[in-house]
Amino acid sequence: MQDKYNIICLSNQLWDYPNWTNKRHIMMRLSKMGHKVIFVDPPIFFGKVLLNQFKKGFFNLKRLLTGIKEDENAIIYTPIMFFKNDKFFSEIFTSKINKIVKENSILEAPTILWVYNVEIPELDIYLKNINRDFLIYDCVDYYAGFPRYQNKESKEKIIEIEKNLARNSDLVFATAPGLVERLKKINSKTFYTPNVGDFDLFFNIKERFKEVPKKLENIPKPIIGYIGALDSYKFNYKIIKDVAVSYPNYSFVLIGNIGLKDREGSLTELGLDNLSNVYFLGEIPFIETPKYMAHFEVDLIPYVYNDYTIGGCFPVKFFNSMSAGIPSVVTDLPVFTMYKNVTYVSKTNDDFVLNIQKAIDENDSKRQQELTNIAKLNTYEIKVANMLSLIKQHLKERNG
Repeated sequence: MQDKYNIICLSNQLWDYPNWTNKRHIMMRLSKMGHKVIFVDPPIFFGKVLLNQFKKGFFNLKRLLTGIKEDENAIIYTPIMFFKNDKFFSEIFTSKINKIVKENSILEAPTILWVYNVEIPELDIYLKNINRDFLIYDCVDYYAGFPRYQNKESKEKIIEIEKNLARNSDLVFATAPGLVERLKKINSKTFYTPNVGDFDLFFNIKERFKEVPKKLENIPKPIIGYIGALDSYKFNYKIIKDVAVSYPNYSFVLIGNIGLKDREGSLTELGLDNLSNVYFLGEIPFIETPKYMAHFEVDLIPYVYNDYTIGGCFPVKFFNSMSAGIPSVVTDLPVFTMYKNVTYVSKTNDDFVLNIQKAIDENDSKRQQELTNIAKLNTYEIKVANMLSLIKQHLKERNG
């Protein structure tokens, strides 16, 4: 089959993770285009995480026994560990992956191992054992900036693992300029493939979703919102406190999970529980979030400054609000520089506070059209097409 591939995706997030990221968006689109996608979840232990998956309806007995389910034309394989022995289970998992590919592959089509998960235990076993024709490293984060790599030894170890993967890859994709700059020194075939938005899902939502969701019914307008993970290593809770105090007549709605360093958190621990105009709605499936964003006046991306956010963070949510024609107020991260004419980039917390009112005051039909025009040029369909073009080109060059 011409220009179709068997794709094995090693993901660092579960397919069923409620906040869809690059992995789910890209692999879903590739599978719908006719490529055979085997999406490999990060290994999970037979315990609390698996139990939560059962409670949410993502697992049943059949999936527990086989480790496999099909969704959006993709095959999802979830490796399950029953005790701590990474090498033992990695050998089993890679053998299973090869078996799944053999039973489901497009005959005579090249097989691509597409790696996101540099943190998977014993990655070298996966790289050695999984049969493939082409290796891609798709870098979407500065992993060494994660809080779990704060000591020198652990930071150096993850950097070396990533270097080895990048060095041996046929192609490297990276979602932020800082990531490209760093990885291009290791592999000259590194290309900038920036994060984009789900344009079709978010376009014109204010007209499409006029009915107010129940969770928003009793929240006074105007609503200023945030949708995404509220992880302490990137989400700036101090900004939320500052803006809530500065605008007592505005409602600030937070949608997502609160993540502290090693566990889930609460508004109380963040010092936001005593603010009557801050509303925490918790986790909402990504596919349902446009119904909530449709009632936002402004969308927020209030991130802290650290190695992770400055070194290679490009929030995947950025173009979603732009697709909807909703203005964004964001922290002054490097990736936002090129959009400073249409986005309210804030260097300090005080700037962030002032920019919220400015975003509301300047929001008109002309600005909304500017936003949607830019979003149209930054979609997953365009990104996937660019990636496939690079893959085709480099496969052709390599095969002569």
